[in-house]
Amino acid sequence: MSLPEWAFLLALCFVHQIGGQIGIQIGGKFSGGLLQNQNASLTVSAKLNIIPSMLTNLIVTPSNPAHNGRVCSTWGNFHFKTFDGDIFYFPGLCNYVFASHCNAAYEDFNIQIRREVVANAPTINRITMKLEGVVAELTKGAVMINSNRVQLPYSQSGIIIEKSSIYVKVGSKIGVVLLWNEDDSILLELNEKYANQTCGLCGDFNGLPIYNEFFSNNIRMSALQFGNMHKMDGPTEHCEDPTSTLPSNCSDNLDDICQKTLTSSAFAECNDLVDVREYITACQDDLCRSEESKNASCICDTFAEYSRQCAHAGGQPLNWRTSKLCSKKCPYNMQYEECNSPCADTCTNPERSQFCEEHCIDGCFCPPGTVFDDINNSGCIPQQQCSCIYNGNTYATGASFSEPCQTCTCNGGQWSCQDMSCPGICSVEGGSHISTYDKKRYDHHGDCTYVLSKDCKDETFTILVDLRKCGLTDTETCLKTVTLNMNKGQTVIEVRPDRSVFVNSIYTQLPMSAANVTMFRPSSFFMIMQTNFGVHLEIQFIPIMQVFVRLDPIFKDQTCGLCGNFNNIQTDDFKVISGIIEGTATAFANTWKTQASCPNIQQSFENPCALSIDNEKYAQYWCGLLTNSTGPFADCHYAVNPAVYHTNCMFDTCNCENSEDCLCAALSSYVRACAAKGIQLQGWRTDVCTKYTTSCPKSLSYSYTISSCPPTCRSLSEPDVTCNIKFVPVDGCTCVNGTYMDESGKCVPATECPCYYRGSPIPFGEVVHENGQVCSCVQGRLNCIGAPNPTPVCESPMVYFDCRNTTAGKTGAECQKSCQTLDMQCYSSQCTSGCMCPNGLVLDGNGGCIPEDECPCIHNEAMYQPGEKINSDCNTCVCKNRKWECTKNQCLGTCAIYGDGHYNTFDDKTFSFNGNCEYTLVQDHCGSANGTFRVVTENIPCGNAGTTCSKSIKVFLESYELILGEEHVSVVKRGQNDEVPYTIRYMGMYLVIETTSGLILMWDKKTSIFIKLSPDFKGQICGLCGNYDGNSINDFTTRSQSVVENVLEFGNSWKVSSTCPDANDIKDPCSTNPYRKSWSEKQCSIINSNVFAACHSQVEPAKYYQACVTDACACDTGGDCDCFCTAVAAYAQACSEVGVCVAWRSPSICPLFCDYYNQQGECEWHYKPCGASCMKTCRNPSGKCLNDLPGLEGCYPNCPPDKPYFHEDQMKCVSLCDCYDDEDGKIYKRDECNIW
Repeated sequence: MSLPEWAFLLALCFVHQIGGQIGIQIGGKFSGGLLQNQNASLTVSAKLNIIPSMLTNLIVTPSNPAHNGRVCSTWGNFHFKTFDGDIFYFPGLCNYVFASHCNAAYEDFNIQIRREVVANAPTINRITMKLEGVVAELTKGAVMINSNRVQLPYSQSGIIIEKSSIYVKVGSKIGVVLLWNEDDSILLELNEKYANQTCGLCGDFNGLPIYNEFFSNNIRMSALQFGNMHKMDGPTEHCEDPTSTLPSNCSDNLDDICQKTLTSSAFAECNDLVDVREYITACQDDLCRSEESKNASCICDTFAEYSRQCAHAGGQPLNWRTSKLCSKKCPYNMQYEECNSPCADTCTNPERSQFCEEHCIDGCFCPPGTVFDDINNSGCIPQQQCSCIYNGNTYATGASFSEPCQTCTCNGGQWSCQDMSCPGICSVEGGSHISTYDKKRYDHHGDCTYVLSKDCKDETFTILVDLRKCGLTDTETCLKTVTLNMNKGQTVIEVRPDRSVFVNSIYTQLPMSAANVTMFRPSSFFMIMQTNFGVHLEIQFIPIMQVFVRLDPIFKDQTCGLCGNFNNIQTDDFKVISGIIEGTATAFANTWKTQASCPNIQQSFENPCALSIDNEKYAQYWCGLLTNSTGPFADCHYAVNPAVYHTNCMFDTCNCENSEDCLCAALSSYVRACAAKGIQLQGWRTDVCTKYTTSCPKSLSYSYTISSCPPTCRSLSEPDVTCNIKFVPVDGCTCVNGTYMDESGKCVPATECPCYYRGSPIPFGEVVHENGQVCSCVQGRLNCIGAPNPTPVCESPMVYFDCRNTTAGKTGAECQKSCQTLDMQCYSSQCTSGCMCPNGLVLDGNGGCIPEDECPCIHNEAMYQPGEKINSDCNTCVCKNRKWECTKNQCLGTCAIYGDGHYNTFDDKTFSFNGNCEYTLVQDHCGSANGTFRVVTENIPCGNAGTTCSKSIKVFLESYELILGEEHVSVVKRGQNDEVPYTIRYMGMYLVIETTSGLILMWDKKTSIFIKLSPDFKGQICGLCGNYDGNSINDFTTRSQSVVENVLEFGNSWKVSSTCPDANDIKDPCSTNPYRKSWSEKQCSIINSNVFAACHSQVEPAKYYQACVTDACACDTGGDCDCFCTAVAAYAQACSEVGVCVAWRSPSICPLFCDYYNQQGECEWHYKPCGASCMKTCRNPSGKCLNDLPGLEGCYPNCPPDKPYFHEDQMKCVSLCDCYDDEDGKIYKRDECNIW
């Protein structure tokens, strides 16, 4: 038999009412829509039973459903409409409870109103709303939050208040929306979850008119009695109850303006949706009560209310106002419309109305073909006339700006940019902070000579840096020498920290100009080395040694070394000679050692600021100047983000023996970066680092007769050859009274002299590690503790090489090859004694010698024998001749959003942005392209710091919109296309949406979202997840197509609604809540602990640890464990993506209670830290999914062999599945179905 339509609708209601969405995790796949074809007919047996969907069958709702039953209102001459549809008259002028949350353990909201009569017309003069503990008070022209006046738009604590041309709108994430026209009308819309839980003038929201609002103890009440029940006087107030005056019988004197207008053609559609009779009666009563028979202001209010109710019923009222009847005036060149989209298209977001989810409202709107100019506030203009914004400045259409690497022209609100070839900049700052040519930043606490950069194609140049430990801890490292190797080793220029320069080992005075290099000191702080083949070095000496390398674009894609490969793709900067990309900075940097004898550096997770409270306070205060919005560096914030410089400054200032030197070096690094952008920061040394601006001390004394060499600091450590030279006495300035001349020409006592070690100065207080001894500088001489290592006894087959027994120019153990350094040239500055392998053998890394062809491959510091295979993302790599040969599959890109606004884009750029609006995460509607999908997210905050506790997500796919929030998913149909372009399945803790177009979204139903995209979308997407073109440098591309540095400018440009307020800088929550800092650091240290040791060499934990500490500090009003657990889970998921499964949860740390799903006496459900593969389910009996996703942690059933299928609706394993109809997504019981 064919199901009639009434039976079909009955089934739909049945499923809608008792089918629930519960947050249970399963692994099967199911179809996204329940009712895909409403006219489909089924042939079934007479005993048809439709099983209510527990989880997987989604109700598809229309995009503009009628929801009058969730709307309560008051308007005009004291008229009220309850949620259940009663319209009554109550002329109260006291304070009344309009609607409150009752019959529940906790009151979510309480809304109270007060009216007054002005010029014989009642008006609402005060609205008080308590929304989850936040008190909002609305009066005409002012909004107060918790007794503090705020500016609109306002967005905080889950409350958004904004003003349109007519209405003030208050929205709360809990499901409360209030519209007030700042005069007579309030309209309140509640989420249906509050049914049967409301009190006040709006009634009880039980869906039944009259009951129980107008009954008390089974006695019928009048509207006056009902209204007076909800009076709420102030503590010292006694407001008189109103007495009703019935209208006189004046119907004979009325013309039919009420009936004529409310049943006119403008309301023709509305009359079918909303019963008009009570509104005609209300209108006529108003006329009777008014002093004039045609008081327009009186009846207009009722006409307007009927129009609003029609819109909520899904209708579209037409313009009923005329120049003579209830006319409205609009600002600018806007036009009044009775029903138009509340999501206005603007210059900053001209696509806003395309994805509007709200019903139409009345108000002032831009004429068709125009958008509102929200940049200059000049009214409605054609989109082609829109201005553009860049770095806070406004540019008219046609205007352009130029920067060193690009020229951009404004074209109708969008930037059109032309990229130009630009030099690459690489730097080593603070002795450990490295920035590559492609602007990837990482830290490496080295203890060796490394290849900083090298022309790997033509070997035109090689730049070496000597990074050495210079303190008591492993993380105190300093840059000791910079070496430029040219002409394939024929010219070697070495620069040391004391500003001495050696060309081919000969000390050279500056300035100097040779055939292909010029060197000079522009100031006492810096030295410049300029070559004629496109390499430019800038070396800083004071306060500490730092180096900046600038390469011409001709070297693009042909460099290697610590500075990366200069190809504008950040994600492959850790590619090593063997052809594979290393997972961590440490593993990458260790491959660029030039000496096999140097130790492999291990990762360090220590926070030097935790070692000293005084150092931490000192660093917080002075480094805080970098991020201070009114500080000496603020003028550069828009061009250079100070965040990474602040992080480096904190680390170095806490870590250094000489805190002030490292502080000033870090500050000067930011100043230099600003200068590179053309921004000069004048006067920054006024209050900090002032000692470097003073002139040299007047320490020299004049002597008439100087007959011997001057006493120098160098002479204390080593013989001064000048003292052997006899000369006629002279006069002049020299050091007297037991002082010694240092390298800068100042006279200092011996206690301030640096020591000299192998010709290089060792400043006072610095430590040298040499030959098993620890030496420090005391009174100009090295003072060593510990016994020197004896001449080593070399294990066979190694032999000892002694440099003392060889001729000058010979190389020693420093050129011993190992499997790791086989492809590395030997760069020897002096012979080093040590154990060496016999000719033909190389070090194997474990202290032995092996033939060269037996060397293994190395990846992430693990060794692999020839022929072994590893997986790298979606590719397989095979070890051959010490090199990796990898397949070249295009892999899915991943964008991760987790915790309190932490983003990791498709191109691996990491940033934090925490706004309170809806933002576009990713879309392929970029520029003029017509796209197929858009993903929008909104933060739901908690905590005083505005921390995010959960996220709601909206996915727009062709004709469908998926709304993910409050741990469940709902579907809205927005178009005519019935083909469902997605599937949904639950995998552990995650809800997974897979689309036919190549978009995969994984959501943990809290704050973590992972979006995977097919490589087909490369370079075609935009949003907060970047543009997926492999180049993270341009990921901060705004909606108007400009690339900016400032994360706030970037993030705010992707707001969905331009009326939502911009996000601002949030103070570090650990500074705001210092009492939470130690707890946060202790809890989050699990990321750096041995629990995750297997992952540390694969995924850098530093950014996840910092995000964890920040989030755990910020969750100060509940949810703190959730914040911590989500942050750790984000790192665990990143580990799972690279194949490292970490079982980190325990009964005391973020436990998952999987036994909840087990039936009594059964044990099918278990926690799996890295999930399970695609399961065999009743909806997916083959066990094959669209995509083979990495394991997602959570609760999974272990189905036994005799019950191999998982039944999604019964949540248990079964031997036989019920009948599943792929057409309509329903399941029929096996013994009661017969589908053919």
